[in-house]
Amino acid sequence: MKLTNIKGQQGRARNLRVNIVNRNLIIVSSTTTPTANHVVTVEYDSEGIIHTRCTCPWAMNGNVGCAHSIAALEALAAKRGRALSFWKTKDDARRQKHRTFYLAGKRAEEGLWITSRRGL
Repeated sequence: MKLTNIKGQQGRARNLRVNIVNRNLIIVSSTTTPTANHVVTVEYDSEGIIHTRCTCPWAMNGNVGCAHSIAALEALAAKRGRALSFWKTKDDARRQKHRTFYLAGKRAEEGLWITSRRGL
C-alpha cells in the first residue's frame, strides 16, 4: 500500500527516539508501545534508490514509508547536516529543485520520493 498522508507520517517520525548503530542499522522507538523499539535496516544502490526494512507490523505487511523508516532516514541525513522531505510523485519532488532519491516499495509504483537539502 502506498502511503497517502506523507506529511503526517513525517510529523510522527519527528517524535521518535533514534539510535544510529551504523549507516545501515538504526534502532527506532515504537509509536504504539513506548517501551518497545523497532529495527530499521537501510540499503543504498548506485542509482539513488534506497531500500528500508522495519520490524513494525505495518512495514512487515509490505507497506513502504513507516514512521520508523522515515525517522531513521531523517536521523542519518541530520548526521550529515541534511534535511529530508518525502513526496508522492517524482514531479512533486523535482519541483523542489533539490537532490532526489527514491524509497523503493515492493512494487515500483508504491515507493516514495525523497528530497535532500541543507539542514536548518
